[in-house]
Amino acid sequence: MSKKGWISSVVIGVFLFLTCSLKPVGNVSALQFLSFGTGSPAGTYYFLGAGFASIINKYVDGVRVTAESTAASTENARLLIRGAMDMGLACMGTLNDLKKQGMDVDKVRLIAVGHTSDAHWIVRKESSIKSIKDFKGKVIGVGPAGSATLNIYSKKHLKTGWGLTFKDFSPKYLSFSEITRGIRDNTIDAGIIAAGAPVAAIMELARDVPIRLLDIEPEALKKLREAYSNVVPLTIPAGTYHGIDKDTHTYTLPQMWLCRADLPEELVYKIIKAVYEHPEEKNAIHPLAKMYTIENAFRGANGVPVGYHPGAIKYYKEKGIWDKRAKYY
Repeated sequence: MSKKGWISSVVIGVFLFLTCSLKPVGNVSALQFLSFGTGSPAGTYYFLGAGFASIINKYVDGVRVTAESTAASTENARLLIRGAMDMGLACMGTLNDLKKQGMDVDKVRLIAVGHTSDAHWIVRKESSIKSIKDFKGKVIGVGPAGSATLNIYSKKHLKTGWGLTFKDFSPKYLSFSEITRGIRDNTIDAGIIAAGAPVAAIMELARDVPIRLLDIEPEALKKLREAYSNVVPLTIPAGTYHGIDKDTHTYTLPQMWLCRADLPEELVYKIIKAVYEHPEEKNAIHPLAKMYTIENAFRGANGVPVGYHPGAIKYYKEKGIWDKRAKYY
C-alpha cells in the first residue's frame, strides 16, 4: 500500500472509531423551541414576554423560548389559533371578538390573567385638543393593524364613549414608537398607547417634548363600563411621566397570558411554576410584572370564552387556589 493510501486508511479508521464510540455531550435535538408573542419593542408586552422567556430558559430544562415582536394582542391570538405561535399576551376581550368572527378559539388556553393595559391618549402640551371629543378633523394615531389598541381601544371604545368613528378623523395605523415619533415631530395631533404605566416609549417622549395625557370624562367612562364589563377605572399618578404634574383619570383592561391548547400539560406546569416561583427575578422585569400573582390569575376570566390549560390548573391546584378561584373573578 502506498504511503498516501495508508494515511487515508488510518484517517478513515480513526473517524469511524470516534463516530461509533464517543457519546454525545448533550442531546441538542431534545431541545424544544417555543415562541412567545409580545408586541412593539417599545411596549410593556415585549418587556414582559422577553423577561418571562429568560426565566423559563433558565429554570425549565430542555426548553428555549424566544420573545417575538408582533402587532400585539389580536395578532398574537390569531397566531396561537393557527398554531404559528406557542404562547402570547393578549387583551381581555380579544378572544371574544375572534370567536364572533368565526375563529376556532378553542385551540387556545389561558395560563393566567396578569397585568393591565392602561389607555394613554397623548397630545403635545400646546395642543388645542382638550378632550377626545376634539378629535374631529384631526390626525390620530390609533395603533397598528392586528392590535387590541386598534381593534378595542380605538375602534370600539371611541364609538361607545364618544360616538366617534374613523370617518370623523384621519386614522393612522401606527406602532407605539411611530406614535411617539409622530407626536415628537408634530405629524399627528394625538395618539393612543394602551400599555401598563409607566410606558418606556412615553417616558422617553415626555423627556423630549412637553406632553399631556387626556382625561376620560366620567360620562364616557360610564358608557364604557356599561358596555364592557372588563373596563376598570384607573388613575395614573402625577409624576409618572416627566412634566405631567397632575393625576390622569383613565381606564384599563386586564391582560391574558395565553398558550396553544395542545401544549403538553407538564410543559405548561413547569413554565408557570418557573415564572411564579422566582418572584425577585420576575418582578425585576418591569413594574407591572408584580401583577402576575396567583391571586390575579383569575381576574375577569369568567368572561373569557376558553378555559385554563391543564398545566396551569395543575399548578393552581398545587398552590391550593384553584377551588377558590371564583372569589378572585
